Amino acid sequence: MILYTHPASPNCRKVDAVVKHLGLEVEVQIVDILRGATRTPEFKLINPNAKVPVLVDGDVTLWESNAIAAYLASKTESGLWPRTNARYDIMRWQSWELAHFYPPARDITAERIIKPLRGLPTDETVCAKAEVDFRHYAGILDAHLAEHRWLVGDGLTVADFCVAACLTYAVPARLPLEDAPHVRAWLGALDELPAWRASSPPPM
Repeated sequence: MILYTHPASPNCRKVDAVVKHLGLEVEVQIVDILRGATRTPEFKLINPNAKVPVLVDGDVTLWESNAIAAYLASKTESGLWPRTNARYDIMRWQSWELAHFYPPARDITAERIIKPLRGLPTDETVCAKAEVDFRHYAGILDAHLAEHRWLVGDGLTVADFCVAACLTYAVPARLPLEDAPHVRAWLGALDELPAWRASSPPPM
């Protein structure tokens, strides 16, 4: 298996955490997204969207981080992707993350981290608008975690890695989690996992 990835990407972190947690043998190819390496004709042959991560496993080529994470987890009997109806609950949280939780987190992170790295000014009006949505969805997550240690069932699943990944830059991006104590506790529990810690991006 070959994984095309970049260590600074939260979406790539989902996949990296699964690989490390399960100890899978995967050849890692770092793609220089900052220099446009995903936009080359060669890379677009494996992902026409020109994004990472991408997994190539024989005649299987997968893009989209949540699909890749589930595919890799299905390689073992670990419980990250259980062979029960819990899979559909995992998919529910994965879909929720992509549709609702990730967009405001992405917008705030882009304004407060990515734009300054590119020498561009932060637009706090964009952040203020995104924070409204972020607080709403963080409240939904917090209410769920008030009654559950992990997102699905009694143990760690792919859902935890997928939802938590969009909070990778929560501290430097100043994502508003002050009213979400259970989310913060859940992130603390994830930080106790060696694989999650090892998937953390290098300092920017």
